[in-house]
Amino acid sequence: MGDEHEDHDEQDDALEDEFADTVRPPETLPITLTLPALVLTAAIALPLHPDGFSFAQLLYASFLRSPLEGLIMLLGFGSPFCFGAIVLALAWLGDRVHPRLAERLLVANLSLLHAQLVLVAFLLWSRDQGKMPLALLGFAVVSGGYFILHHAREAAASGGADDTAGFSRSGPTLRWLVHWGATVIVAVCGWIRLQLLIGVRLGWAIEVMLAAAVTMAVLLTRKRS
Repeated sequence: MGDEHEDHDEQDDALEDEFADTVRPPETLPITLTLPALVLTAAIALPLHPDGFSFAQLLYASFLRSPLEGLIMLLGFGSPFCFGAIVLALAWLGDRVHPRLAERLLVANLSLLHAQLVLVAFLLWSRDQGKMPLALLGFAVVSGGYFILHHAREAAASGGADDTAGFSRSGPTLRWLVHWGATVIVAVCGWIRLQLLIGVRLGWAIEVMLAAAVTMAVLLTRKRS
């Protein structure tokens, strides 16, 4: 009888440990992210094109040509600005946003960011355009692959648990997703600035985006340490 009780206790402990690994309190982003996220979002109105046009102006012209073209441009090339807007909303609203919804918004945005990056990098490399296009393509493939694997690993580790109160873990944490997105934007902005070596200079919106993304990454790194 004593052995049976011990076995039951061990099973209960194992179930509790598994449940503790799967379930966690609702996660929120630090309010300090609102400022850099706002700056990153506002960069959509700053000069980006070499001729001085902002991405907002280019996007407006694209929507005038075709709403579908404008939407694709917004979700693809505009994904860094969408990322800033999503982080701004999540950091400002805090626990008023369902954690699962917050996660899905970030995952969808980062998936589009990686897809657009791979496509653009491949086109530049295939046409031998830009400075070190192969480096950009390599970064796009490796970072995109890691993002997919990490998300799959975290989702598998959660056991696919669901919870109506929003306490379940279904993938990477919000902090990891934001830190990852900011890091990718920093790398891309750095590569864009590398094009100065061949005389290609975009608008100063790149510097603003770079500063905002670096700030977001640093804030989250310090928060985790």
